[in-house]
Order: sequence, then structure tokens, then C-alpha cells
Amino acid sequence: MRAQEQEHVRSADGETVGGGRSPVGTTSDGGRRTLRRLGLFVLAFASGFAVLTIEIAGARMIAPVFGLSAVPWTAVIGVILAALAVGSHLGGRLADRGTVPLALILTLAGVTAVLPVLGGEVPWVARDVLGFIPGAVASAVLLFAPSVLCLGAVVPFLVQADTESLGTVGRRAGDLSAAATAGSIAGSFATGFVLLPLVPLPTLMAVTAVMLFVMAALAGRLLVGRVSDGSLVMAALAVGAVTWISDRPADSVVHREQTLYASVQVTERPWADGRRVRELWQNGGSSSAEYVDDGRPAHPYATASLDLLDDVLARAGSVLVLGGAALTLPVAFLERHPDLAVDVVEIDPAVTRIARTHFAAGKLPPDAMRVVHEDARVYLRATDRRYDVVYMDVFDHLLTVPWTMVTREAFAGMAARLEPGGLFVANVLSPLDGPGAAFLRRLRATLEDVFGETRFFLVTPEEDRRVTQNVIVVAGADEATLPAWSGEKASVPARGRAFTDEWAPVEYLQARVFMQGLGWD
Repeated sequence: MRAQEQEHVRSADGETVGGGRSPVGTTSDGGRRTLRRLGLFVLAFASGFAVLTIEIAGARMIAPVFGLSAVPWTAVIGVILAALAVGSHLGGRLADRGTVPLALILTLAGVTAVLPVLGGEVPWVARDVLGFIPGAVASAVLLFAPSVLCLGAVVPFLVQADTESLGTVGRRAGDLSAAATAGSIAGSFATGFVLLPLVPLPTLMAVTAVMLFVMAALAGRLLVGRVSDGSLVMAALAVGAVTWISDRPADSVVHREQTLYASVQVTERPWADGRRVRELWQNGGSSSAEYVDDGRPAHPYATASLDLLDDVLARAGSVLVLGGAALTLPVAFLERHPDLAVDVVEIDPAVTRIARTHFAAGKLPPDAMRVVHEDARVYLRATDRRYDVVYMDVFDHLLTVPWTMVTREAFAGMAARLEPGGLFVANVLSPLDGPGAAFLRRLRATLEDVFGETRFFLVTPEEDRRVTQNVIVVAGADEATLPAWSGEKASVPARGRAFTDEWAPVEYLQARVFMQGLGWD
């Protein structure tokens, strides 16, 4: 029986490769066999690269709907892993049967890789019909699973093609799996650090699809001995046409790009009051909004913050803004109080460049404010500067809370940067009642662990308390440091343990908002 099995898997020097005829003939030429093996490793490496490109770009593509919290990332990663598992399972059986060539599977991978380009409305529909978490999972299944499932079948085909005897099957499988993993590593770094900032997402997905068609051609050549070059060229041209059509921006889009940190878009359109507004969108959330005619803030929370802090800033000498976005709020501070020293910490230098190109910040002298491109926690730890006001505005999406900025340690770092009698202010998004309010209650408990007095103010008092809305948070050492503002206070009791760097279940608490339904107006 052992001799029969060895005869069945005989390959380069014999008649069969996994039960099928060798595509490279029966030559014993070592150079040709080496080139063939090199081609197999290229296919394994490229398949791993493509999987990580689809995964990372996929999370960015659904960010305008689901943000970049743990929820969409969990959905995308889980679906990708499930698709790989199923693809590997099916690929092994198809490779043994020999009825479906790998070239066809890779062609299907290329065709389905453009589904995210064509299905831009799928995440919106999925969220409306299924809800936030199920909608994120469904979007990942529909848009990304088909191509990754096909890619999961690649390694089993290659292992069979590379196996010359049962005595080497473990080594061959290990080497090819290592090549695919190396491709995934390269794909993660190249996509995250180079490709996302370099090209638009639809173009990136189309280039990935073209790469898969090229892999299909190579697989046909290596495993079958022939390839239909004309059909692959036509498929690549079709992908290019689809991308060109899908990548055309809407009339309201002034600028868009992928930065190292976010999907960024600048739009200009009339709002409900008839005035034209220019907005900066990051990962689908409106980070900044300015009226085009005068450059003043259009978001109600920004206007409320200006009114709340007007008397405070009239006496203050300095303010630190954590989260600059289009620099709309810092610019407004300076317009009301020209002698104020304003420092801004914005992690993304590309966003600052966009702010100075497309927003009112571009009209100010470059030295009117100091902008530091750094993570806020790192800056707070490294600087020895002190400020009269620290304003935190780092929620990067209506649905995303940067948990590292709402822990006891983070607030302690901000308190340490305040002058005696200084004021902490934050713009927070949350419902005030219902299961979704649990985050806001824990946030207050955390603040009270650091500051002596806290108050929460409503930005839109007429809003339903169960609806996600802007809440302005102020905190200081004692009641005398808090502003005397006529705005309506929000009755939010402190409840639960404080958030810490070791334990901050922010995503879980936000999921309660998602399950309840955002109710965003």
C-alpha cells in the first residue's frame, strides 16, 4: 500500500502530480524544476499578500458606515479567517479531484475582488436592515468573503503540485504555508503604510483584482501548461473600467484621500438653513464643519463650546486642543481671543495639510497656532507645558470612542497639564437614557476619580434623551473653576468602575448603543 501511495504522488521525474499529468513534461532538467518551484512560492506569497490587502482595505471601505471601532474590525477579521478556513477545506478536496483548475479559482478571486467597488451601498443597507453589529458582519461576508475564500484554496493546490513523495509532503506544506504567511506579513505593512495613503481604495481593490488575474495566468502556466492570455487581459480591462466609473467622486466632494490614519473626505453642500457648509469627514464621521461665507463653525457643539468658554478664555493665557481635525475650533478661539496662545495636538499631518488648504485655518499665519503631530497621550507624557484650558475633541466617528483617551490615566495626564484653577472640557457623543447611556455614566465615574467637580451640558436640549447626541463635559479641581454658563445641564449620574488602561470595556458599552439603535437625527 505504501508503494502504491508513493507511485500516485510521483511528480517531476514521473508521470503524475497528485494523480494528474505533469504540466512541465518529464524532463529532468533541474533548472526548469527550480523555476517551477519558485513560481509556486510566488503564488503562495502573492495569495497571502492579497488576503491582507483585502482585509485592511476592507475595514477602511466600511468605515464610513461602521467607523473603525473594535466592532467592524472584529467583523472583518472574523469573516476573513472563516473564509480562509472554508477555502482551505474546499481547496484540498478540489485539488485531489483535479476537476477544477487553480487558474479558474484565482480568476474567480479576481472577479469577486471588485465586489467592494461595486457594492458601496451594501454596508448602508445592511446596517439599516440588520442593525450595527449584524450589519457589519453581513457586509464583510458579502463584500470580502468570496475573494478570500478563493484565496484560501491556493495553498492546498500548491502543496499537491509541489509534493514529489510522501516523505517530503510535510516539508513542502510547511514551506508553502510559510511563504503565504510571509506574503500576509508583507501585505499588512505594504497596505497599511504605503498603499492606503498612495491610492484611492477602489483603485487599490482593482489593482488587487488585476494581480489575482496575473496569478491565475501564472497558475495556468505552472500547473496546466497553458493560459488564455486574451481572456485575462479583457478581465483586467473590465476591472479598470469598473474602477474608473466607481471612483468618480460625487459633485459635493472637494477632496478625498487615504491617509495613514483615516479615510478623509472634504465636501461642500448646503445645509438645512440654506447656507453652504464645508465639512471634513474622517472614517465617515463629520469631524469639522465651517460655513463657507465666513469660516465660522457650523457644528452646534462648536458654537456651544465657544459660548461656554467665552469668559474663561477672556481671562486665560493658553489652551491645548487635543484633536485638531480641520482646526475649526482652534481658529474660532483665536478669532474671539487673538492674544490666546493655542496649541493643537493632531495625530495626522495629512489632515492638518488639508485643513490649511481647504478651510479657514489656511487664512491664518502659519505661526498663529502651534500644531503638534503626535498621539495625544504621548504628547501629554512628554511635554512640561501647562495650560489654562485643555479641550478634548478626539471622538473620530459618531460610533467610535478612542478608549485610550477616556481612562483614569489619560485624564490624570490632562489634569497634570492644567495650571492651578485650570479647566478640562470635552465634546462627547452619547445618549443620555437607555442602555447606551452606560458609557456616559462610567465616563463620569472616571472623571470624578481625577477631578473634584464635573458638569455635563446639553448641546441640543430639545433632543430625545435616548438619541445619540453631543454632550459638553467640563471638569476642574473645584466648583469655582467651572464656568458659569446658562446652558442646560445633563443629569448623568456616575455609575460603575472607572475606566483604566488595564480595563476599559468601551466597545462593549458602545455595542449597547448599537443594539438599542442610534436614533441619530
